[in-house]
Amino acid sequence: MKPYALVAITKHGVEVARTLHEKLPCDLYYMEKFSYGDESEREIRLFSGSPREHMPHLFHTYKGLVLFFSLGAVVRLIAPLLKSKHTDPAVVVVDDHGKYAISVLSGHLGGANMLTREVARILNAEPVITTASEVNQTIPVDLLGREFGWVIEDFAHVTPVSAAVVNEEPVAIIQEAGEKNWWT
Repeated sequence: MKPYALVAITKHGVEVARTLHEKLPCDLYYMEKFSYGDESEREIRLFSGSPREHMPHLFHTYKGLVLFFSLGAVVRLIAPLLKSKHTDPAVVVVDDHGKYAISVLSGHLGGANMLTREVARILNAEPVITTASEVNQTIPVDLLGREFGWVIEDFAHVTPVSAAVVNEEPVAIIQEAGEKNWWT
């Protein structure tokens, strides 16, 4: 899977996307009618037709999408493509003027929250992240131990444990093997 794609469908969105493309390793796609004439040397891909025609390919090709669309349009475009939080790409929406970067899909596992923060940093935008663990500054249970190579065997238990953590209820971690100084 390729890392990231930026997709813009308006004149102002294209301007912001081109700025982001200079600073973020990614592919950039935008509508042919907004061509600057320098796309081939900048490795920018132009498209014609409806973004709906191109979204399935982009959705299944990239680890993350940064879409310069309205949030409502993105919801309608990606809804038929959604499969699982374990496999869907990160999706971030940026408004036409680059004021807000919004984490839309696969915030934790897909990395949309991290991508949102990075996009916001580059554009000097406001990151909008609504996952409860982020807002409450708690541990995102589905990411716990990932940097140590831990693997969650049964995701069915993650949701109730996540709910307990964000609701400040007690949770126990039982470790029966491995290095024990991981919490520091």
